[in-house]
This record gives sequence, structure tokens and C-alpha cells, in this order.
Amino acid sequence: MKNLENYGLALTNGKIPNTVNFDELDIFEIIESGIFDGVPGLGEIISTYKGFMDLRDKIFMKKFLRFLQTYNAHTIDEEKLVKFRNKIKSDKKYRTKITETLIEYIDDYKSAQKVEIYSNLFTAYINDFYDWEYFLTLSDCLRKVNLKNLNVIPKIDTTEGKEVTEYDESEVSAESDLVSAGLAIQMSVWSSDTYPTCFGKDLLKYGLK
Repeated sequence: MKNLENYGLALTNGKIPNTVNFDELDIFEIIESGIFDGVPGLGEIISTYKGFMDLRDKIFMKKFLRFLQTYNAHTIDEEKLVKFRNKIKSDKKYRTKITETLIEYIDDYKSAQKVEIYSNLFTAYINDFYDWEYFLTLSDCLRKVNLKNLNVIPKIDTTEGKEVTEYDESEVSAESDLVSAGLAIQMSVWSSDTYPTCFGKDLLKYGLK
């Protein structure tokens, strides 16, 4: 992946207006429009790629822009945001770790919704709700899970003393998907009861806002 430094710069300065609707814009139109040419980091990336960007590059760029737009829409504690930006700019090892990881996962997520959830999780990391390793675990869980099954988590969550909500038997396969993704656990081989893991609850809490 080219322009690793510029992707890092885009994390600190790349403002994507909420008015830009990526669902209505073709990636080719976005690249050729020049709308992001003046955005720090993004302008340099697009300028370098323009003219010989292949389809995969263009699809990735659209996902990265969506990630930034979701990221920009969050309210992040000012002190923590400044700390993060300063570290990204001054610590090359940290900058490389962050940008390479984000690029890997964003490229891997196939749906726009997963990219947005991933951006929410990253924002929670910056806000110090959990550490880097926990963020990576949630990222892996998100990669494995079928998003339509996440709505099952509140139904199997009994940690606050509430009874398990009844749900259709067709959702048993959803439980299996959650278990395989590390978001739920079957407590005993002698029982069919399934409960969300801390990863399942936190993916729901911080990812689906």
C-alpha cells in the first residue's frame, strides 16, 4: 500500500463533511471530482494514485473515506484526541502500527456498515475505553460475524438479572455464528443456554451507536 505516511496524516487532519453521501456517489466520480484534493493526506494519496488506480484501490479509497467520515462525526475527549494526534505525528513506530492495522481491516471488511462499526470501535479506543489489544480482538470478532445476528446479543444477555427474551428457533443459527465469532459462549455442553461474551457486549455497546 502506497502513501502510508499520508494515511496517517489523514487520521489527524482529514475532515470528511457529513453532507457527502457515499451511497449516492460512484468511486470513479469521487476520485475525478477533486472534492478531496485539498484535504491533508487524502489529497496527496489521490494525486499519487490518479490515472493508474486499479479497481481495488478505488474501492478501498471509498471505504477509507467512509471510515474517516464516521470517525470525524464522533465527539472525542479533546485531551485524548490531542494526545493521539501528537503521538501519530511524532512516533513513527506507532503511526506505522496504527495505519497498517487500519488499512488491513478496512480492506478486509466487505460491507460499508462494518467499516462504520469499525470506525466507532477505533474512536472508542482513542477515548481510552479499552486498550489496543482489546481493540484488535473486537476487530477480529467484527470480521467474523454476520452483522444481521448482532441483534440476538441483547436477547441472550442475562448478566443484569433479566430473563432471557424468547426468540424464534430460526435464530439458533445466529447464536452459532456469534459463538464462532467469539461474541457469545455456550456455558456447558449439557445446556443449550448461550450468553454474550464481554466482546459481544462491547461490540454492541461501542460499535453500534
